[in-house]
Amino acid sequence: MDTERRLNKIKKELQSVSRLMEKASDEIFNQDISKYPIFVIAQQEVSVGILLATAEQIKSKWNLYISTLEEFSTKKLIRQERINEFRKIYKDPADYYCVFVIEDLGSKFVFIPIE
Repeated sequence: MDTERRLNKIKKELQSVSRLMEKASDEIFNQDISKYPIFVIAQQEVSVGILLATAEQIKSKWNLYISTLEEFSTKKLIRQERINEFRKIYKDPADYYCVFVIEDLGSKFVFIPIE
């Protein structure tokens, strides 16, 4: 499946939890935890972030977690020398969700527009 189709499929699957994602992101900002919230979706359990919803709860194949750039740096998921580069490509969190997708074939960041 090409990247565009995968992105659209993920976006569609996350629509049902967009309100939950918005609340989690707001909490990250309101509590001054980070300026860089990162949602993590994975089909298996992962040890990054805080679990927001299981795949069963959201009737999806994805478990949903919330994390931050700072946690990604601490856990060395983003190397220290790449943090400034990440900040430059990070899209406005008022308009986009930053989602780290973990799949069998690898992992990557995607930015999903908020509707």
